Amino acid sequence: MLQVKNLSGGYSDVNILRNVSFSVSRGELFGILGPNGSGKSTLLKMISRVLSIKDGEILLDGCALQQYSSKKLARLLAVLPQVTSEVFPFTVKETVELGRYAHQRGLFQTWSPKDEAVVQEVMALTKIKEFQGASLQELSGGERQRAFLAQALAQEPDILLLDEPTNHLDLSHQKGLLDQLKSWARQRGLTVVTVFHDLNLASLYCDRLLILNEGEVICFGTPEEVLNETLIQQVYKTALENHPHPEVPKPNIVLIPDPEWGERLTLDESYLSRNNEGVTFHSPVPLKTIASAPKGSGLGWKEKFVICKSRLLIEKNENTVEMQAYSAEQLYTHYAAYHEEGFSILIILTADCRLHYFHTWLFINGHVSENTLIEALITVSEGKQTALKEKPRPNGWEDGIVVAATQKGENLTTGRLSSKLGQTILNGMLDCSEKLFNSIKSSLSN
Repeated sequence: MLQVKNLSGGYSDVNILRNVSFSVSRGELFGILGPNGSGKSTLLKMISRVLSIKDGEILLDGCALQQYSSKKLARLLAVLPQVTSEVFPFTVKETVELGRYAHQRGLFQTWSPKDEAVVQEVMALTKIKEFQGASLQELSGGERQRAFLAQALAQEPDILLLDEPTNHLDLSHQKGLLDQLKSWARQRGLTVVTVFHDLNLASLYCDRLLILNEGEVICFGTPEEVLNETLIQQVYKTALENHPHPEVPKPNIVLIPDPEWGERLTLDESYLSRNNEGVTFHSPVPLKTIASAPKGSGLGWKEKFVICKSRLLIEKNENTVEMQAYSAEQLYTHYAAYHEEGFSILIILTADCRLHYFHTWLFINGHVSENTLIEALITVSEGKQTALKEKPRPNGWEDGIVVAATQKGENLTTGRLSSKLGQTILNGMLDCSEKLFNSIKSSLSN
């Protein structure tokens, strides 16, 4: 539907774009990304013929851009530019009606029932019908954005160009707009080419992406191909990480702020409290955590870790991990800290005398990635299995595991057994388990 071949050009004698080439298929939602000043808006202006081409060519539906008359081009292509605060005092309906100009003979001398039906339909789709009698000057930025989108859709174009369409829109209207664009692309064959600043919105909704930097194409492909951590760091020159979206198989780019320099936090037994009904560890700061537990399981940031001998507390606080002591018998807890150069760990084990449960908490005084957190969890599990290998257990036992890190101090790149962290965890699990079993044995013998 759109082919851009070796395109160069810009303003006066300055080439903003240099040798840009890509293509967009009919019914595709195509995103253009890049830092400020990379040429994104300039590219849209050249496709919409606001700026002239210096070198190369642009083909729309197989024909050169220059071959279209203004009116014929307006039937094929609609543009939603960045919305500004300066607008004419038209009503919303009058603004949308201007989108039908390309379908008129003369200045609205042939207004038809179809024209009216299209205007009413696009106002309903963009949820501005209730404002149709209001002046544009009375609308919020988001409402005005939707009015101009309705105007563009009223053209019934085959190609829709949008420059940062989610600006001024709240989260609900961002999602509504992009869901609708995706639907129109799929159901009506509308080709959508849009500039994004938000990498994650582009990842979620676009079929393919183009990254520009300093007027040149850096990468062109699917979101999975384009939004890789190394490339985005190089283009945007900032610290970030790529974490997969939790619900759909799409990249999710997360900015990493500069570290807050201050006192290094060390978690120790001073944050642990115990009584006959349970065990609580309350960290002074949120910890990066992976947990297997009835409440608070999965990856997240947690502050409070609880083992209840009675029913679960079911606290409303999402920063809590809760486990249950599935027995009326006395619970036993043993903890120990293990120090290495650059980091330390604290292991807390809780069980009853017949091992109906064997809850394990590992706190790491160091900085870890999600991958390291998962590897540490695996190492904890292997250490637990080794410690319990010769221990008879009743049927139906349920164990909980927590691995949490302060995210301060040394960067620990792996939690595998081959690493210093992994070896410290394994040896600590075996040592702490043996001391817990000895404590249980001593208590029962008395």
